[in-house]
Amino acid sequence: GSHDVTVTDMDDADAAALDKDAFHVMVCSTFGTGELPSTAEAFFDKLQSAKPDLSGLRFAVFGLGDRTFGETFNQGSENLMNELIACKATLVGERGLYDASGSDMPEDIAVPWLEDILEKVSADA
Repeated sequence: GSHDVTVTDMDDADAAALDKDAFHVMVCSTFGTGELPSTAEAFFDKLQSAKPDLSGLRFAVFGLGDRTFGETFNQGSENLMNELIACKATLVGERGLYDASGSDMPEDIAVPWLEDILEKVSADA
């Protein structure tokens, strides 16, 4: 099926004004020792400080990471996911995880993951 898609950098998104009628796919890397990248910090900080009520908002998270970092592997996307859930948003499916130290390209993991997520969203509609 076809979908209307809008791509927005988290740097330009307002965490408190996310469209609850839209399905959100959050793609997030991990930086440093498990932090979110600088372009996602303001978005994440607003979720933490304002705690907007995101009841009714459905989302999925795909994380970009590198397993060689051990305990902090994909921690940025995990932190983002947990903060959205804390704001009462609903996670659809499982968090997608990409490992940059593996032999797959990100799209080899992300495309089948997203197709599965979109099937779940359509089934719930």
